[in-house]
Amino acid sequence: MTRRRCLSVAVATAAVIALAGLGGLLAPSEAAAQGSCRSVCWEAYGSCYKSTNNRQRCQAHLQRCLNSCIRSKKR
Repeated sequence: MTRRRCLSVAVATAAVIALAGLGGLLAPSEAAAQGSCRSVCWEAYGSCYKSTNNRQRCQAHLQRCLNSCIRSKKR
């Protein structure tokens, strides 16, 4: 159940990022977009940690999410 919840948080995060890429949620500036991406990652981390209390797994997910924000900026 906890793994499923983390996966659902990851899917929700991906959906928010995808919508943001379409210009639906984020300001036009890249700096604002990156700030929002990072905040989504940190919110997902907090949610993961509260539900699983597994810091190592949640930190790994956080790192992947933040790397995704960096990769999307380079495009």
